[in-house]
Amino acid sequence: MQQLTQPQQCNMQITVTGVQGVGIDLERSLQRLVKQIADDVYATARAKTPVRSGRAKNAWREATTKNNFRVENNVPYIDKLEAGASRQAPRGIIGPTLTAIKGKYK
Repeated sequence: MQQLTQPQQCNMQITVTGVQGVGIDLERSLQRLVKQIADDVYATARAKTPVRSGRAKNAWREATTKNNFRVENNVPYIDKLEAGASRQAPRGIIGPTLTAIKGKYK
């Protein structure tokens, strides 16, 4: 029997400072990049979520603000899936998702 660990919170934060005088174009480009990364994390997490009923896969939510984003899933058993309880995702969801995203945005 696999032992469950405490839920892990994975945060990805992008902070850019010292660009006040550079202009609105840079700010818009940064906002587009944050949104693109958020969309990629969301899509990758959904794709890596094991499917039995589809409830966990459909429960992913994305929220994006100017310079931050949040991708979350609140089904009661998401911690079990993250701990590798499914044969479809023995390594969990978030770890493989972040590995894929890091590789894309090097």
